[in-house]
Amino acid sequence: MALSFTPVSRGEMHKSLCPCRPRSAMNLHRQVSSPIHPRPSQSGSTQQQLSWQATPSGGPSGNPFFGAPSSRGHLARSVVASVLASPPSGSVSSSRPAWGSADLAPGDAVLQPDDMVTLALRQPAYRVKIVYDARARQLAGAKRVWAHVGHSGWQDTRDVELFRQPSQSANGNGSHADLWVGEYEIPAGRLPSFAHLEVQVVFKGDMGYGERWDNNGGNNWSAEVELSPGQGLVTGPKITHCRSVVSSLLLRLEAFTARRLLSPEQTTLLRTLAWCHDFALLKMYDEARSGNWDDNRLVGAFKARCGSVRRPGLHVIHVAAEMAPIAKVGGLADVVTSLAKAHQMTGTLAEVILPKYDCIKYTDVQELRQLTELGVPWGDEIVRTVVWSGVVEGLPVYFIEPHSKHKMFWRGRFYGEADDAARFLFFSRAALEFLLGSGKQPDVLHVHDWQSAAIAPLLKEQYRAAGLAKTGVVLTIHNIAFQGWLTPNYLDIAGLDKRLYHPERLLDDSRPGFLPGQHDINMLRGGVVYADKVTTVSPSYAREVFQPSFGMGLQGVLAKHAKKFSGVLNGIDHETWDPATDRHLPQQYSAMQYYEGKSACKRALLQELGLPHDTSRHPNGRPVLAVVTRLTEQKGLPLIMHGIRVAMARGAQVVLLGSAPDPKVQQQFEQMAAELSRGNDGRFVLRHDEALSHRIYAGADMILIPSAFEPCGLTQLISLRYGTVPVVRETGGLADTVHDVAHSTVPEIDRNGFTFRDHNEKAVEIAVGRAVDAYNNGWDWWKGTLVPRVMSQDFSWSRSAQDYLNLYRSLAPQHA
Repeated sequence: MALSFTPVSRGEMHKSLCPCRPRSAMNLHRQVSSPIHPRPSQSGSTQQQLSWQATPSGGPSGNPFFGAPSSRGHLARSVVASVLASPPSGSVSSSRPAWGSADLAPGDAVLQPDDMVTLALRQPAYRVKIVYDARARQLAGAKRVWAHVGHSGWQDTRDVELFRQPSQSANGNGSHADLWVGEYEIPAGRLPSFAHLEVQVVFKGDMGYGERWDNNGGNNWSAEVELSPGQGLVTGPKITHCRSVVSSLLLRLEAFTARRLLSPEQTTLLRTLAWCHDFALLKMYDEARSGNWDDNRLVGAFKARCGSVRRPGLHVIHVAAEMAPIAKVGGLADVVTSLAKAHQMTGTLAEVILPKYDCIKYTDVQELRQLTELGVPWGDEIVRTVVWSGVVEGLPVYFIEPHSKHKMFWRGRFYGEADDAARFLFFSRAALEFLLGSGKQPDVLHVHDWQSAAIAPLLKEQYRAAGLAKTGVVLTIHNIAFQGWLTPNYLDIAGLDKRLYHPERLLDDSRPGFLPGQHDINMLRGGVVYADKVTTVSPSYAREVFQPSFGMGLQGVLAKHAKKFSGVLNGIDHETWDPATDRHLPQQYSAMQYYEGKSACKRALLQELGLPHDTSRHPNGRPVLAVVTRLTEQKGLPLIMHGIRVAMARGAQVVLLGSAPDPKVQQQFEQMAAELSRGNDGRFVLRHDEALSHRIYAGADMILIPSAFEPCGLTQLISLRYGTVPVVRETGGLADTVHDVAHSTVPEIDRNGFTFRDHNEKAVEIAVGRAVDAYNNGWDWWKGTLVPRVMSQDFSWSRSAQDYLNLYRSLAPQHA
C-alpha cells in the first residue's frame, strides 16, 4: 500500500522506499517473531499522489482519528496515520494509544490529504498515530494486527501491535470490529533533519490459520512532510517534477563551477542544499528556470544561499554502458535507471556516467549541455574528451565523449565492434579522470558488467592515490558470459602497472577459442579481484556461477573472493511498467479491476497484428502466448521454437517480438514468420519495439521464457505486473521469482506460473500444455484467482535497493 507525499524543503530526506509483502511467504514466516524487513516497494505512478492542505486543529469530520470513519472509497483507502506531539525520548516505542482531539495543542500543524491520512506535527518529537480499517481487506477478521513501520528509508523499523478500536460504523448503527489503532514514536534526534518526517508502513495479521500481509496490491503506504521555518508544514513540487528540478540544479552548479562562476566551496555547499531538497533553494531555482533568469542573476542568488550545512547521506555514482530509455540493449539499461531512481527516493544522491553514443535517444535527455573538457591519457596520446550533462528520468547524467580518430562512440550502435573492450577501457579511465578533475568524492562507484569493471583496478592502483581516496567500488555482474578481453599491451595504454599481468589480478587463460596457457587481460576478472563488493542479479544465479557450466571460466576467482560475493535480485521500475498508467496501452487497468482493460488490450493487440479474436468457444478468445526476447542461444532458441509449435497445436495464438544479432538465427525466424503470416495462428515482429512490447505484455495471456541460463530476467517480472502468466525454465532469477501453481513448495499465494527444470523439448511441451489447458479448462480460476494474484505480487526495486544500500553503507561507515 502506498501513499506518496511530495517532499520539499530544507532537511532533505529520503523519499521513501515503502515495503510490502516479501517475495516469498516462506521468507515472511521466518520473520514473524522479530522486527522484519519486508520487501519495500518503490514509490511509483500507481501510488496515490496526494496534495496537502492545512486544516483546523479540531480535525476534519469523517476521519476515524477524530470521529466516525468515512465510508467513501474505503476499499482502497483504509488507513489513517496521524503524527502527533510526544515528549522527547531516547528510543522508538509503541504503546496503546489514547484518541481524540484533546491530543492536539495550539500550534500543532494538522493535515488531512484524504480519508486515509491525517498528520499533526509538533517538535521536538514525532508520534505517528495509525488507524487501520480492515474492512474488505486482506486482514479482515484477523485475531491480531501489527503495523510494520519505519522512517527515513526504513530506519528504526518496528512491528507495532495495533489494538481493536470500537468505532461508529459509516451508517451509525453500531461498533465496527475491524478498526485497529496504534502508535510509533520517533525522537527528532533520530531524524537526518529535525524538520522533515517520512514514515513507511505495511500491515500483517494473525488470521488464526497463518499470517497474512496487506500491502494494497504491492503499493504500500508512505507519508512525507516537511516543516519549513516561517512557512509551517509544507510540501514541494510533485515527486517527478521535484526529481527533475534537483537533478537539473546539480548539473547547473557543475557548469557554473567549470566556468569559475562559483568556487568549489560554494558549489559543495549548494550541492548539499540541493541534495537536502532545501525548500527555498528549489523554489528559487524552479522560478529561475521558468523565468529564464540570466546567469549573473542566478549565480548571485546561488551565492546568497550559501551556508554551512552537513552532508545528508550517501553519494553513489553508477558507471555503465546502458541506461533506459536512452541507451538500451537489454535488461542492464533498465536496472541502472530503476535502481538509481529507487535510491534517489531514499535520499541517496544517485548519478550516472554513460558514454555519449551518437545513437542515444536524445529526445529523452533534458537540459543537455556541455559541462567541461578533459585531456585523458591513452597510450602515447592525450585524448580530448568532452563531458556533457543532462537529466534522464529525473536523474543527473554525465556523458563521456572522446574526440578521437578512432571515433570510439560514434559507430551508430552501442556494441558489436571489434574494439569494444578497448573503447570501454578508455571510457572507464575517462570517467575516473572526470571525477578527479571535478572534485567529486562519491562514497561508492557502482560499476556494471565488464564494460566498466576496469574502474576497480584503475581506482585502486592509480586514482586512489591521486585523490579519490574514500571511494569504494561495487561491481554487479549482470551476465558472466560476457567478460571483456584484451591483449596485454592495453595495460600500458591504460596506464596500469605490468604487475597486474598476473593470474591473481587480470591475467586469464580461459578466453574462448584460445588454448590454455595463452593468457590475456580479462576486465571482468579484474573487477572481481579489485572491487570491494561483488554482486550478481539473483540468489540462484549467485550459486550457479560457482559451477563450471555457468561460471564461464570465472568460477575459480569467484570462489577465492566468495566472502565479498552475493546475489541481489533485480526489480522493475513500477513507474515505467504500470498497466494503470501505461501510455502505450489502448486501455489501462489495475490489479483491482483488470479484466475489462486487459481484454481490451488483447483485442487491440490481435487487431494490430492482423489476427482474429474468436470468442465462439471461450469468453476471452483463444489463449495468446507471447515471446519477448533477444533471439540468442542463452534464451533457449530450440525450446522457443518447439514451445511455439506446441502452443499452436493446442489451439493457442502466438506473438513473438525480438531480433537476433546472428544473421543466421534472424533468417531462421524470418522464414517461420513468413509461414505464419499466411494463417491465423501467430505473428513474429523481428525488431526491437519498446511500445509494442508494452502492448504485448498487456494483451497476452501467458509468456514463454525457456532460457538455458538466466542471471535474473526482467521479462517475467514485467509480465507478472501486467497479469500475463509466465511459463519458464527453473534457472537463475526465473527460479527465484516464478513458482509453479501446482508443484511448488511455496505457499499458495506465491504460486504464479508454470515451470519446468530440464532443458529439453519434452519439458517445455508439458509446461506449455499445462498452461494452455489451465486457461481453457480452468478459466474461472485463471480469471478470478491466478491473474489478480500475480498482479498483486511486488517485484519493485524497493527491497533490493535496500540490500544495495546496506552494501554501500558497509563501504561508507559514516552512513551506516
